[in-house]
Amino acid sequence: MRFVHLKRLAFALFACPAVAVAADPAATVTLLEGSSALVRGVTRYALAEGVELHSGDIIEVGDKGLAEIEFGGGAALALGPGTRILAVSIAGGKSAGGDFYALQGALKLSGVKAGAHFRLATPVLTLQQGQGTAVLVVGGGDGSAFIESGDARLSAPAPLRLKGGDFFARKGGQKGTVAPRPSPAFIAALPKVFLDPLPSRLARYKGRQVQPRQIEVVSYAEVEAWLKAPPDVRRPLVPRFKPRASDPAFRSALVSNLKFHPEWDPVLYPEKYEPKKAAAGAPPGRPEPARPAGKP
Repeated sequence: MRFVHLKRLAFALFACPAVAVAADPAATVTLLEGSSALVRGVTRYALAEGVELHSGDIIEVGDKGLAEIEFGGGAALALGPGTRILAVSIAGGKSAGGDFYALQGALKLSGVKAGAHFRLATPVLTLQQGQGTAVLVVGGGDGSAFIESGDARLSAPAPLRLKGGDFFARKGGQKGTVAPRPSPAFIAALPKVFLDPLPSRLARYKGRQVQPRQIEVVSYAEVEAWLKAPPDVRRPLVPRFKPRASDPAFRSALVSNLKFHPEWDPVLYPEKYEPKKAAAGAPPGRPEPARPAGKP
């Protein structure tokens, strides 16, 4: 990857190919190093190369792992070690792109063409890449983004327009700043493979579909960070994980942490939200109006 005014820089396991699919997938995992997990529905899977991603999938890259997702339009999203990301929506065809929310990690979005829609939201900043390549690092309340090429719209929370070479950094709840080059600390935080373009491997999975290996139904601890995410992220997850509320351990954890996700209260205590019944013995219908004193 090239930086302006700086030196040029640098789920287990085997999958079984299935029958050819009718249409090319919108997003495919084409590169995987180390272990990474996929949470789909309420089940945890071992991620594998060739797996097609769906809207709603959660990807959690291992602490020493790396993953790359390639899209039909030529764009690619690389995920560094420890990255945790939710695919809010993924679209193919003319609307190729995706809307993602990252809790933490390092991400490199490259090869975005004009007209594609890619949005990367984090707890610190939100970036929509118009075209070109961008790199983000987020964690511990801090977030930064470098626009390697092209242009992007950024919100943190005030809106900004960034062009190739711009570097944005924000610490905690402070106001962010824009600089003409990335900081040494930002460069040092990047995985070495982010410093050069990753080769495309999408062609080797064309016409094949790989199924991830199922591991187990998720525990509360495995999705806790998502259930405690900002309201706009966690609330839509309630229907998805609602079936797990019948598990005693999962339910107990929900109750203990209810202050962090109060939207679970109607699921845990539905009786509190039932229509109130009329008092026992009360006559049905509307009561007659009171008559003036002295009149029958």
